[in-house]
Order: sequence, then structure tokens, then C-alpha cells
Amino acid sequence: MNAFTYKKKKLNWFNTPAVRLLLRLVIVLLLFSVSRWLIYLFNTDFFHHLSLRQALRLYLVGMRFDLVVIAYANMPMILLFCLPFKFIYNRVIQSIMSVYYVFVNSVIIILNMVDVIYFRFIGKRMTSELFQFLGNPDENIWAILGQVVADYWFMLVLMVLFVLVLVVVSKRTRLEADQAEGNTHWPFIQWMSLLVFTVLTILAARGGLQNKPVNMTTALRYADSQNVPIVLNTPFTIVKSSTSHGLVEKDYEGLEDVDFSPIHFSTEANRFITDSLGYQPNLVYIVLESIGQEMTGYYNPDRRYPLTPFLDGLLEQSLTFDGRANGRRSIEALPSLLSGIPSLMDVDFTSSPYFNNRVDGLGKSLQERGYLTAMFHGGNNGTMNFDVYAQNAGFEHYYGRTEYNNDDDFDGRWGIFDGPFLQYSLNTMDGFEQPFAAVIYTLSSHHPYTLPKGFELPQEAYLWSGFEKTVYYADCALRDFFEEAATKPWYDSTLFVITADHANTEHYLPEYSNIWGMYSIPIAFYMPSRISPVDSKELAQQADLNLSILSALGINDTVFSFGRNLFDTVTQPSFIAYINQTYQFSDGRYLVQSDGDNTFGVFNIHRDRQLSDNLIDRIQCEDLAMIMKKIIQEYNNRFIYNHLFVDKEAYHEQAKNTLYLEPRGGEIKQE
Repeated sequence: MNAFTYKKKKLNWFNTPAVRLLLRLVIVLLLFSVSRWLIYLFNTDFFHHLSLRQALRLYLVGMRFDLVVIAYANMPMILLFCLPFKFIYNRVIQSIMSVYYVFVNSVIIILNMVDVIYFRFIGKRMTSELFQFLGNPDENIWAILGQVVADYWFMLVLMVLFVLVLVVVSKRTRLEADQAEGNTHWPFIQWMSLLVFTVLTILAARGGLQNKPVNMTTALRYADSQNVPIVLNTPFTIVKSSTSHGLVEKDYEGLEDVDFSPIHFSTEANRFITDSLGYQPNLVYIVLESIGQEMTGYYNPDRRYPLTPFLDGLLEQSLTFDGRANGRRSIEALPSLLSGIPSLMDVDFTSSPYFNNRVDGLGKSLQERGYLTAMFHGGNNGTMNFDVYAQNAGFEHYYGRTEYNNDDDFDGRWGIFDGPFLQYSLNTMDGFEQPFAAVIYTLSSHHPYTLPKGFELPQEAYLWSGFEKTVYYADCALRDFFEEAATKPWYDSTLFVITADHANTEHYLPEYSNIWGMYSIPIAFYMPSRISPVDSKELAQQADLNLSILSALGINDTVFSFGRNLFDTVTQPSFIAYINQTYQFSDGRYLVQSDGDNTFGVFNIHRDRQLSDNLIDRIQCEDLAMIMKKIIQEYNNRFIYNHLFVDKEAYHEQAKNTLYLEPRGGEIKQE
């Protein structure tokens, strides 16, 4: 008598493949959903406006998106467990399926848990850009990961515990041959299991019975933009962003009278300038790593520790604005800072299908006026494609890790400490022929937050976080840079522009722990001989700077930019950003949030900096919504048709092709 001879005996439901499969899937769902919710539990300062009840509701809603990932990841195992053939009990096959179950589900759970920490830096779930970052040999990946593991070791412990649970479950739910012995209903049960699980798997993979499968935008039906990361999971956002085919061409109705065009025919100044120039000023464009308004005493006089005493004093002597970054990461900053192109896609510009598009950059305009242009950055030359983008934007010379050969000043994991690198930048610029334009991108206030040996912190620094210590160090390095620069003969004829690539990732004040405040950065122009110190308190964005710098330098040009000239009273304040499938647009008074088609958020940012009172049922702000649509339409269509520039020599010829460009107030029209 063989092992599969049927006998009449009571059916043990726990031994059936369907029940054991169900147990495996339920455990995965629980572990996966908990790993997703950790993004809330470990980042409660960002979600401080949510009650626990509201957060739990979002946790449960997010299971719909969890099921999508679990269905796709476990399809082979689901199929095998439901087949009505006895070979599914083969020990080798069961061993393979156990390994598959543990490995695949460990990967998707670990991706969620990695994002618990990474979320602090970007304010959203990871996307397919992750693979481009990991695939870049210039990023010092392993050194950075080693430091991250050391800093956040507790996440590694949790990962190991979750994987051990999967291992135990896989062993307890393996199929054994004697489970089918004597079960005369076994074939029928298997056929029914195959039918039921096939239907359920398809429904789960689609996210329900609706006409189209769920996508990232679907999450906005259940949560506002700030809370979307609680609903979505990381594998879902990675896969959905990697299968995206790029931007969608837009043709909104009713935009004929909306006054916006990215083509600016003049950069003349009519305010803030105190004299006319008889020479061409130099430009030193300083981009501070991760130092947002929240870290400065100038923007926050009551800040608990004075981390930036020198920068605060410099800002008091400058023309300053209420600055906003157009992105949340360094890789998103350069297109905004150098070309006036904000980050309004699910991926950054250099990771998008449009990376080879021609762009107009600040450096190109300056080169046309005889400027020597250069960029300094203390990381490896290929880091985040900075060198490629900077040179495409017209900054001909690039100085990074390759050009700087003193290993004693390199922290071994990320880049060169700000102190020596700022001095190196200064000494290099001192040899430039004037006029010159240099972009200096600092680095030390980036994770892993290391300090050079021998650097002395103030006595109260024992209360500071690692990030706060590097902010203080960066401020000291900036002080030394300006003290030395002030001795140079070109100092008084140089425009210094101070801003940041993005805001800080650690938040201490609630008004900065939301998707409005987390874009707050300093924007300042320092040139005492030409620009009077004024605290304008006016809204400004990174995309405004390429136009405004030309204006401050006394250069009148035709320029492409999605921003405005801060030295021109004709244009109105504006800010636009994109995060968690949400466009945000502000005129400095109200903040409007939209999915691109429908407005679902309106906030008075003067009275409600924490975004706790959505006015959508009381105020529509249709004018702002229409301007935002016009910007989105120009942005998408120009990316698609490669028109992110002004062909100055053949402007009228270009007007006959593909796009018809009109002066300010015109629009893109397809012929």
C-alpha cells in the first residue's frame, strides 16, 4: 500500500495546502503592514497632527496596497500550493518554496523598514531612483551604508526578528506527504482552492474591483499628501515609479488668460539695487547642505541653540527672502538652482527619461558675457551626476574629490570636510581671471554627520544631535571662508548668493514638520556695495535664482525659467513643488494642493503654518489653481517636446516648429 492510498478518516483542515497557504499569507500581511506602519511610529514628529485613531485608520486602509505587493510577490507559491497534483508534496519542491517564501517576503519587508529611516531625509517613500543611486560607483555606497547601520542599529535588529518569524512560519507550514493520505476529498479541495485563490490573487494584485488597477495617486483618496507615506508601501512605490512612461501631455481648458510663461524676455531690475555698475561683478553662489531656515537664528530668533552665529550675522547684512526649495533632495536641487526647473516628477531630472533634454543654464548666460564658470563640490565627481548637470548648465570647470588630493581632509565615507574644501575653493578662485562665477556646494552637514579630528565644539554641544554639530561646524567653516575672502582684491566687486539645496531633515518645531515648512530654506543676496540689507519677508523659491542672479549682476538677457526675477516688481511671488503625488502651489498667502486636475487642499499659511485647517470648503483659490495648472502644462509639454531652453538666435524659427512661444502671458500650442 503506497503513501497516497485513500482511507476513510476525518479531514484535518489544518493539514490542507489551502489552510497552510492562507496562514503563510496572513502572517506576511501582518508583518508587511506593521513594517509599513513603522514609518509612522518612528517619525511621529512629521505626523504630529494625526491622532492615534486617525493613524490606525490609515494603517488599515494601507492594507489594500499591501495586498497588491503580497499578491505579486507570492504568486508562484500560491499557484504551487493550489495545484491538484501530488508532486506538490515533494520535499525538494517544498524546500524551494520555503526558501522562496522567506527570501521574497524578507526583501519586501526590509524595503519598508529601510524607508523608515530614509523617509526622514526626503519626506516620501522611495521610488525607482534607488536603483540608479545604488548602481553609481561614485556614491561610496558601502561606506555610507555601514555608517547608517551603525547609527540605526535598532532597525537591523527589527529586520532580523521579522525574518526569523518568516523562517519559523515556513517550517511550521510545510506540506508533508501524509497530509493527503486518506483524504478522499483532497482533489476536489485542491481544485476549489485553485479557483478561489486565483480569483482572490487577481483582485488583490489589481487592488480591488475598480476598472483600473490602483496606483500611487489612488492613495490621495484616503489621505492628504503629508499622510500618503503611511498608506503606501515602499515596494509598491518603487515598482509603480519604475513602470511609469514619463510625463503626460496636458491641455487644460480655460488657461488662455493665465499670465505665466517660462520665457522671460528681460532680467532688468527695478528694486533693491542701490547703484549702477561700471564693471562686471563676480558671482560666488554658495549652496549649504541641508541647512534650512529652522536651523538658523536669523529666521528663528528663539531657537534653542545658536548653531549658525556667523550665518545669522551675514543674513542680517543681506537682502533676504522667505526661501523655499523646489525639492527635498540634493539631486533635485541643481536643475532648480542653475536652470529654474523645479522637480515636478516622481523621479528626479537626471533619473528621468528626459535627462538628455537640452537645458538653458545660468552658466551659459554668464559665459556669453565673458565669465569664467566653475562649480565646487566635495564629493566624488560622479556623485548624483552633479558634474554632468553642472557642465550642461554652463559651469565649464568642475572641482570635486578627484581634483582635491589631500586624503587627511576626507572623512572616508561621504566627502571632504567643509573647512579645508572651502579654503581650497577660495584659493582656486583666487587664480581665476575676472569676471568669474563659482558655485560652491557644501557637504559636511550631510549624513553621516562626521567632524574633523580636533574640531572643538562649545560646551553646550553635548545636548546637540550629530546633525546639529555638523551645522555648527559648517557655520564655522563659512566664517573662515568669508574672513579670508574679505582679504581678496575681488571681494568688494563680488555678489554672494547664499541658499541651501534643501531644508534640514531633523525637525524640532511643528511648523517645519509638514509639507509646507519642510521646504523652508534661506535665500539671500550679499553685496554691500550694490544691494542694501533688507528683510523682505517675501516668498522666493530656488527656481527664481537663475533669473535673479543675472538681474543682480546687471545682465539683461532672455532666459528660460519657471521662476521669477526677485529684483522686478512686475512679477508676483510663487512657489511650486511636487511630493506624494501632490502638486503644491503658493503665492505667499495661500497654499493650494492638487493632484494636477482637482484641488483638495487650501491653507492660509500666514495663520496656519502647521496646515491644520483645510479651507477647501470655504475658499477655492481658483486663480492660484489656474496658475498652477498653467505651470504644470508648460512643464510637462516642454519636457516631452524637449523645449526647456530659449534658442536665442533662431527664436522665431523655433516658433514655427512644434511649439508656438509668445511673450509673458502666452502659452504652448501644438500645431
